[in-house]
Amino acid sequence: MVRVLLVEDNIADVELVREALDASGLRYVLDVAADFEFARNCIEGIGDTSHCPDVILMDLNLPKGSGWDLLRILRAHPKGGKVPVVVVSSSNSPSDRMRAPEFGVADYFRKPADIDEFMKLGPLIKEILARPASDAPAGRGGAN
Repeated sequence: MVRVLLVEDNIADVELVREALDASGLRYVLDVAADFEFARNCIEGIGDTSHCPDVILMDLNLPKGSGWDLLRILRAHPKGGKVPVVVVSSSNSPSDRMRAPEFGVADYFRKPADIDEFMKLGPLIKEILARPASDAPAGRGGAN
């Protein structure tokens, strides 16, 4: 069973992520953090009060804080440095895409308007989880 931490404040996008994961056949447990503070608590508690996620899907624009700040906190955490992260954002800003590798982002998935395109997130997550540990996020940033 794969543990997925989804950092997302939009309920509709949470449901689309669930649909994409279900459609991919991935067996998963989905934990949702709807704002910066809750997500920070989840990240800071990795290994203490919560299980380490196998993958984190993170929106950059959150209530009460920035996804970039969460990535900084995650990468500074002793158990968070190697957790693959996929930025799932409506932003297609070149500066966001160029900044992602600084945080070892495994891939950057722009939220599409088309549901069929959104369903590609599930296979992307499966592909990232199948990557060898040496391909883990440290210094790596894909572009989707």
